[in-house]
Amino acid sequence: MGSGMNGFERRREEKKESIRRAALELFKSYGIRRVSVSSIAEKAGVSPVTIYNHFGSKQGLVRDVAKWLVSSLAAEHREIAESNQPYLERWREMLFRKGEMRHSYHLELLETVLSSDPEIREFVESEMQGSIARLMLDFIAEGKREGYIRPDVSEEAVLLYMEMARSLAYSRPEVYRRLLEDDRLFQDFSRLFLYGLLGREAGPGLLRLVE
Repeated sequence: MGSGMNGFERRREEKKESIRRAALELFKSYGIRRVSVSSIAEKAGVSPVTIYNHFGSKQGLVRDVAKWLVSSLAAEHREIAESNQPYLERWREMLFRKGEMRHSYHLELLETVLSSDPEIREFVESEMQGSIARLMLDFIAEGKREGYIRPDVSEEAVLLYMEMARSLAYSRPEVYRRLLEDDRLFQDFSRLFLYGLLGREAGPGLLRLVE
């Protein structure tokens, strides 16, 4: 029951995803302004009319891509938080994800859109202060229950620190890229964050995490 509709919706979403990915690749190479709907359509193997039918306009597509990236970020965080990895390993993944959001041009795209589109800025703020913040608070509470996170560290302070790390990624993508590529620098940054956050109980596990 409903299999035909499900198949239709799946094909529709797959087509939208191929358009998003084509747009991302072109935005990476040429920036948002220089990329036309026609060039996106050609790269995605669809007609310009198909893009207008799905997204309404080029600006509608840009907004959709930005929201898609933010939703991907939230999904990556949730997948990490709910995985069966040891708690400290999940923290490391939280700080420096290994998924699509690592690519600097995605961060630059979001920064461009955030600075020029109030609707996207409002959407991102809502996600960060809503579902993503709730996920992080639950994750912090789990760490306190298991004795990894110091009980005297407030949730607000941890969220603020995470926000600082995100702000670095958005505003200085070249620094973020160095942290991802330079193992020594990454270890130093991890120590600065984790030695202050985690309790003495985490000692041996913490050393294994950051070295």
